[in-house]
Amino acid sequence: MKKPIRSIVVIAGMASTLIFASQFAQARGWKECCNHSMDQKCQHKFEKMTTGLGLSEQQQTKIKEIFKQEREKSTTAYTGLRAEKKNLSSLVHADKTDEAAIRAQASKIGGIEGDIAVQRSRTLNQISAILTPEQAQKFKSLQKERDCRIEKSRKHSGKRSE
Repeated sequence: MKKPIRSIVVIAGMASTLIFASQFAQARGWKECCNHSMDQKCQHKFEKMTTGLGLSEQQQTKIKEIFKQEREKSTTAYTGLRAEKKNLSSLVHADKTDEAAIRAQASKIGGIEGDIAVQRSRTLNQISAILTPEQAQKFKSLQKERDCRIEKSRKHSGKRSE
């Protein structure tokens, strides 16, 4: 995938990590999730979003419903992505290099990542429609701040930027 397209996909992914991470925990209910550290993070992030944006009870309910509706789609997409990445790894580490197969598998992964980015965008738009203009602006601002922190952390740790 070309660098600009990859960057867009990565940015979209980072901007909506909160949404998809919260979906899993939210669909099961927060109280059921408390024994799982990832679910606790999801709960914490949702609570931070709630207080940071000043969400009303009605907004919280609507956003939770969006998470619930999107959960199955995102779980299926990420499960498929993991499986396809394993397939790619097998091809890369095979005894003989099959360039055509590797490229085909990489394209398949790119398609799935594109589908996930579109799904994230749709979810973000559904949430933005629930927010007041002021909340929507603050949400975008918080996402940009988060993206900057993640990028700074990547640079600091020596990881390459996507």
